Amino acid sequence: MTDLPSTVPQALARLLAVGGTGTGLIPARDAALAGGRHTAALADGLALAVWEELPFDPAAARLAARRLGPSSLAGRLAAAVAACAGAAEPEPYFERLAARRDIARMVAYLLARQQKAPGDTGVLARLAALAPMLPAGESAREIEAVFAGLSGDLAGPGQMAAGELALLDGRAGEAQARLRLALDILPTGAARLRLAEAWLALGERREALAQFAAAWALRPWDSLLVARFADVISGLDRRVVPLPGSVAVLVYCYNSPALLARTLDALAATDWRLAPQARLVVLDNGSPGTDVAAVLTAAAGQFGERLATVRLPVNIGAPAARNWLAALPAVRACAFAAYLDDDALVAPDWLGRFGAAVETCPGAGVWGCRVQGASAPHYVQSGDAHLLPTPREPGALARGFELARPWLAAPDWGQFALSRPCASVTGCCHLFAGPVLAGLGGFDIRFSPTQYDDLDHDVRLLLAGRTPYYCGHLTVVHAKATGAAGNPGGAGYGQGFANQLKLHGKYDDTAIAAAAETAFAALAADHAAKMDVVNAWLAGQGAGEGGRG
Repeated sequence: MTDLPSTVPQALARLLAVGGTGTGLIPARDAALAGGRHTAALADGLALAVWEELPFDPAAARLAARRLGPSSLAGRLAAAVAACAGAAEPEPYFERLAARRDIARMVAYLLARQQKAPGDTGVLARLAALAPMLPAGESAREIEAVFAGLSGDLAGPGQMAAGELALLDGRAGEAQARLRLALDILPTGAARLRLAEAWLALGERREALAQFAAAWALRPWDSLLVARFADVISGLDRRVVPLPGSVAVLVYCYNSPALLARTLDALAATDWRLAPQARLVVLDNGSPGTDVAAVLTAAAGQFGERLATVRLPVNIGAPAARNWLAALPAVRACAFAAYLDDDALVAPDWLGRFGAAVETCPGAGVWGCRVQGASAPHYVQSGDAHLLPTPREPGALARGFELARPWLAAPDWGQFALSRPCASVTGCCHLFAGPVLAGLGGFDIRFSPTQYDDLDHDVRLLLAGRTPYYCGHLTVVHAKATGAAGNPGGAGYGQGFANQLKLHGKYDDTAIAAAAETAFAALAADHAAKMDVVNAWLAGQGAGEGGRG
């Protein structure tokens, strides 16, 4: 990042460039703490930011209180919050629920605990973490009421948490009222960021920009804030433009007729004026029976001549299916190719959102999107990913890198609706320029039947000097939950583990370092350009307006 002191180590600078929210900031905070006096001021700011976003967390509060000291309002309040934590005790029932990820019963247990100990911040911290995870259709209103009713030293954190839950629930008016109460008690950057999102949801962009500016004055290291702020200033967050050329929309499916039907129904609502020459090609990857064929027959009535289908006699796996589609003459003739999973639900303006991304970063290797799970709508299931090299000792199981994913650890209040370069984007829905797709040699069939072929392709793009580009203003809903089959004991665990080994073994440390350097150099240049946008806007507002409202 361009505005960090030269004493900041590269590893910390890269963590800050990626950014994070809540617990996602802890690695950067701890790295700054390890830097001693050279990064002491940054460590203080990050310790405060972690506590601001996890205001009931006793450990975060204790550290913030120790770093800030009793001379500051934040330090005194953090110490008071930490002092309200009850003693830890065994909770075997809760642990069994957690092992099953039974969120609804975990919340019920904690609400019962809270009634017995209303001010126990350890219980409140867990309630705040679990409330956004409640299954779709279940309300967090009872938890919100608990937070809104807190008093004394807990009133500010309570209003902050209640405002966040109202924002997630789509009640932006109530959210902004509660967040303003929280700011009256303790003005924090985190509360201002949530308030900015509430104002945006209400259509009040001027007020939102003022809150982004005030938050940035408190958090000048926050790369996510800068990217989000700049995109709202420029209007990129709502920009929709036609794709500059023809596009082939490519879907491959194996034995998922119901999911495919939903995907095609969503595609049928596409605003084709944003890509009038678009073609849709669906590959049936050896599905047994006739159910998928019946869905495709019905789809012919929706799409007419725009739709072409390919039926393979056997399932050749995802990488080979992608390659087969890319090799079709009609696809090769198109300027762009967009791959879409058979359980990905797009909005009508999705091609125009990609058009805006192409206009903003025309030289990207691939353009990606923000994916939300249908069963967990308050979280990003997949977004931008960044390579962090981890030099390894010789060994068959050695990992050459970790993926930093800033959206992984916190609910999405809107802070991930931003655009920027990265190391990898999701293969659930991504767009390629035709010559780039044709020139890289296809997806590696060593990653058959599926998993990590898209990440491998992105690493190869980086090594060829092209950077993936994340467009978080395009949201795609993933109809099927992911991840469970890949957990230990799941049906896909062995396959996923094996493909990870293949991926890490395919590239040596030098290649991974080069790929990461390409991605972080592009990210740094993008951050500098966005800072120019922010500074120009601030200069236009004058000293009194737009910075501290």
